[in-house]
Amino acid sequence: MMRGHVFVVNENTLPIHLKYQFVGTGAGDKDSNISLLADMLRVKEGDYVFFYIEGSENKKGRFFGVFKAKDNVYHLKGEDAKKPNLPKKLIYRKDIEPYKIYSEGVLEFVALDKLPIYSRELLWTLIYRKMKGKRGNTMLFPWEAERLLNMIKDENKGTDIRCKDGYDFDNQNFRIICGDKKSYNHGESIMLNFNKRDINSETAFQAYIMQELSIENNKYYPEIFGKNIAWIGNEVFAGAGMQKIDVLTIEKIDNDDILYRIIELKYVKNNNLDDIKRAPKQLEYYIKWARDDIGGHLRNAKSYNTKPILLILDKTNNILSNPENFPKDVLSEIKDLNKISYEPEIWVMDFNNNIEKIL
Repeated sequence: MMRGHVFVVNENTLPIHLKYQFVGTGAGDKDSNISLLADMLRVKEGDYVFFYIEGSENKKGRFFGVFKAKDNVYHLKGEDAKKPNLPKKLIYRKDIEPYKIYSEGVLEFVALDKLPIYSRELLWTLIYRKMKGKRGNTMLFPWEAERLLNMIKDENKGTDIRCKDGYDFDNQNFRIICGDKKSYNHGESIMLNFNKRDINSETAFQAYIMQELSIENNKYYPEIFGKNIAWIGNEVFAGAGMQKIDVLTIEKIDNDDILYRIIELKYVKNNNLDDIKRAPKQLEYYIKWARDDIGGHLRNAKSYNTKPILLILDKTNNILSNPENFPKDVLSEIKDLNKISYEPEIWVMDFNNNIEKIL
């Protein structure tokens, strides 16, 4: 199952990414941003990496590919985040290596705006990203990554370029060319710890989960996230509004069957359970957005293989120590989702590695 990610670049940064073979994201002048870190931690070794170069008045935006990600995430701060020779700071980075590099990019119009025969062939993830903007690292569903790769391949008539010494970018002709690979000091690897200092928000909890999940043989709470994970997503755009699925995994059950795990995260502090009460409606919306058989967006997602999960990190340990405090109406409403999905669940964990299944 193909796992792909699109990184946004421009004419000034793409040559550097190609020469030094890395991808990165930045947050203006800031030295940290937990949302960007979560996105970068989602990219696993062997995942496909595409570049989207922004268009200008004279040149149209294009998608280029394709590299593969390596197993590292670096954090650079201050002026180091502008190295090597970058016009802006890129604070979180990951090394990449060539897979099949195609010289010509596919036009944004062809990839996103030109209507295919079937609406399901549209790259909805990138269309949502374009509508909402401000996301420099966007995951693709497996069928979207495959379609984008095939469009780039078709643009190049199936012929990739194989450069012994590295790659560069021809700004005048807007194409990838052979060049010389260079190296630089990457900075320090980043690792989140499961404690109240590092995991101090719902987004930080999500970032930690992205860090800990593994492809194929996942050992981080496989009962929640799946064991044989084939695909991982975070902040998954679910419609043209502002709705985003916190964590979505595709688990391969066997050669024929998969399980979509739609996971809503809640971070409880000061015993405020108001946010938890929103979870049933959120999960109901995500299920209906996902299910293929009722016009949804996830291929072959049905009531029997779409599993909603509410996962709560209880900072104060009030729910785990007093399960009777869990809102009865929330329990009932999520249990009722069984009518439109597969065995909904509720899990609660705390910072002492205690975990309990409420439903």
